[in-house]
Amino acid sequence: MQPLPDKSVVRAGSLLARLLRLTGVLWALPLSLLGLLLVLPVLVAGGSLQRLPGKLFGVPALVVRGRAGDFLLAHHPFGAMHAMAIGHIIIANRAARSHRLLAHELEHVAQAARWGVVFPLAYLGASAWALLRGGEVYWDNGFEVAARKAERRLRD
Repeated sequence: MQPLPDKSVVRAGSLLARLLRLTGVLWALPLSLLGLLLVLPVLVAGGSLQRLPGKLFGVPALVVRGRAGDFLLAHHPFGAMHAMAIGHIIIANRAARSHRLLAHELEHVAQAARWGVVFPLAYLGASAWALLRGGEVYWDNGFEVAARKAERRLRD
């Protein structure tokens, strides 16, 4: 019996990768639907939509920018921010166009794909754990630490 040619191995890997991405999308779908509801006003008010394919970035995502998104991010209940991810939806400030910011938010998209609908609870739990250990709820949250590491990988 002959070994499989390299092309077959790549195709099998690609099929597996696509199935894993699809599973992550479905697992995080309730969060992504909530994200879509939040960005509808951004799009209606003339915002833009950019699709980031999972094949290139590891996880598929939609990036939405616009004046309404800028307002939402500036008036977020937890403080002003440049971007936020909800499931596979990223709301980004129009002025914030760095690859580092995108890498940070894509890490949160990947986290949502892994954790699914329990991601918000896990995120809050990580903040509570950081606080209990004497840390800061945002900077010492394990999910944020991982997102900052994703940013640094771009610089390395």
